[in-house]
Amino acid sequence: MASGDTLAVFTPAANQPPAANYAALFLRNGHWVLAFDTTTQQAAIFAGVLPRHYSGGGLTVYASWMAASATSGTIGWDITLERDNDANHDLDTDAWATPQTITAATVDATSGKVKTTSVAITAGAGGTDSLAAGDPFRIRIRRDVANDTAAGDAHLQTLEIKES
Repeated sequence: MASGDTLAVFTPAANQPPAANYAALFLRNGHWVLAFDTTTQQAAIFAGVLPRHYSGGGLTVYASWMAASATSGTIGWDITLERDNDANHDLDTDAWATPQTITAATVDATSGKVKTTSVAITAGAGGTDSLAAGDPFRIRIRRDVANDTAAGDAHLQTLEIKES
């Protein structure tokens, strides 16, 4: 495995929504997206297994998204990971690492055009939740409604995790 190699890709249909404040599955011209509200911090959660060839370094998470209708303003996100490995924590409770911020970026002047933004997450307990090769994990994404300025929903198309 080399730096920059893709470790996982998640699409809207793979969402395992939380019990409350979840992003809604939405069909946009035949494309599945997850719709995140502009005022309520909604979340989407995806589960996976880190490939066994992962070298144990940092991760970079890429979010591909668009504004539902806005043609101005910014949209931002936060990402967090949870390591669900053997004999780690009780899966009856959440154990998320510290949320990492994808800095709010200006939406495209044409609603519906995809923008990709990212955050590099440092290896360790506070960042990657100490994920290791072969570990089951969850990743949560939330819209940063406290810091972004675009009106209306944000539509998430994909999440990609790469080794950094």
